[in-house]
Amino acid sequence: MRRFIPFLTLGVLTIGALSVVGLSLGNKSSSSSSTTTVRFVYDFPGPDFALIPLVVAQNKGYFADQGLKVNVAFPPTTSTTALELSQGAGDIGFVTTTDMAVAVANKIPLVSVANYSMSNNWALFTKPGTPLSLSTLKGKTVFSYGDTWTEAMLSFVLKKAGLTSKDITITSGTNDIPLILNGKVDVSTSTTNYELAGFADVTTQKPEMIMGTSVGAPNVPVWVYAVLGDWGKKNPDKVSKFLAAVKQGTQWAVAHPAEAATLFDKAYPKSGYTNQYNALGWKLTIPYLTNAQGQYFVQTPKQWSTIATALKGVGVTSSVSPASSYFTNKYLP
Repeated sequence: MRRFIPFLTLGVLTIGALSVVGLSLGNKSSSSSSTTTVRFVYDFPGPDFALIPLVVAQNKGYFADQGLKVNVAFPPTTSTTALELSQGAGDIGFVTTTDMAVAVANKIPLVSVANYSMSNNWALFTKPGTPLSLSTLKGKTVFSYGDTWTEAMLSFVLKKAGLTSKDITITSGTNDIPLILNGKVDVSTSTTNYELAGFADVTTQKPEMIMGTSVGAPNVPVWVYAVLGDWGKKNPDKVSKFLAAVKQGTQWAVAHPAEAATLFDKAYPKSGYTNQYNALGWKLTIPYLTNAQGQYFVQTPKQWSTIATALKGVGVTSSVSPASSYFTNKYLP
C-alpha cells in the first residue's frame, strides 16, 4: 500500500514537472569541486521506505566516499519516471520492469543497470475474512494507483480468469486500506511489502490475498535502477559509484532494519508514514533484494525476455526486443 501524500505537507520545491522534497543525498560538507551531482528520480510522487538504501548511503557517508552528491526528485504521477529521464530531468531513475519494457517498446532508450528486487511479490487483496478466487473476480471493484505495473499485472490475471477489463470496475484514490475495510472496494492490488505493512498500521486483522504469480502474472523483478543508454555510456563512473554506494546502503539496512527505518523517518519527517509502517515494510522488502545466490542487483536475460514476451501476450506492448535491449550488468560494483 503506497498512500498518496498531498504535496502541501511535504514542503516541496517544484522544478519543471518534478518535485524535489527536502533531501539532498550527498556530502553536505564537501565543496562542489570535490563532488559530482547525480539526479535521482523516484517512481512515486512521494518518499516511502523503498528509498531506505539511498537514505542510509547518505547518512553513513557512502555517497560521500564515492565523491557523489545525490539529489532525489519525485515525479508527478506513478508512470512518468521514464519520461522524465528521457527529457533530461534526471540521471538515474527507479522504475518498474514493466515501465522499462514499455519504454523500450516506445523507442525510449532506457536501460536497466541493476535490479532492486529479484522476484514478483505483487498480489490481490480483499477484506479480512472475504476469500477471493479467479472464479469470483467478475463484477468486482478493483482499486489501482494507475501505474503501468498494476495495469500489466491485472491484464495477466484477467486473461487467466477468462475475463476482460470490462468485467471489473477499476477505481483509484489516495489510500486503499479504508476503502477495503469499509467495503467500498472489493479488491486492491499492491506488492506484499506495502499492503501488509499498510494493514498492520491500522488493524490487527490481516487481509485475504492471492499472489499474482499463482494466477497468471510472471515471476519477474518488480523494480530496477535505470538510466538513458547514452547518459550511462558518457558517465560510467557516476553509475558505478552510485550503485556501489547504494549497495553498501542496502547491506547496512538489511543488517540493521529497525535503525534503517528510523533514519528514513528522520530524513523524511513529513512523509505521512509511521515508523511502524516503515519498519515493517522494509522488513518485508528484505527477502526480495537478493537472488538465489545471495547477490544484489544482478539481472538476467531470462527476466527481461519473460516480462517482454508476457506484456506482448496481453497486448500491453506490440513488440519484443532482444533481452540486451533492456539491461546491462556492466556497471555493477
